[in-house]
Amino acid sequence: MQDSENVLIKAKLLGEALAAHPRVKDYYAAQRAVRADETARKLLQDYQKQAAYIHQLEAEQKPVEVADKQKLREYETQMAGNETLKNLMRAQADYVQLMTQVNQTMEAPLADLALPEKSE
Repeated sequence: MQDSENVLIKAKLLGEALAAHPRVKDYYAAQRAVRADETARKLLQDYQKQAAYIHQLEAEQKPVEVADKQKLREYETQMAGNETLKNLMRAQADYVQLMTQVNQTMEAPLADLALPEKSE
């Protein structure tokens, strides 16, 4: 049990360090900004709905109409011109990069455990 407690204490410390990191703070602030901006929020929802619709058609191997693809491109163009959403995308990219680095750092010591034993 003591080993588990030690791991959990370190996990909590990592969580606290992440919560204090500027990239994480910026990401959550950008999410709040989108929720507070009705135009950005609706545009993001419309885009996600259209993208999900197209993915569903593709998964069902049904044809995707040109108009559906065009509608998605229009949403993408509108999103690219929305400062609140641009800030979210930048912050999200920085956040994902940080979390990838954290995961890779945590996985590195585990890699040796996954390697097969060398035969002599």
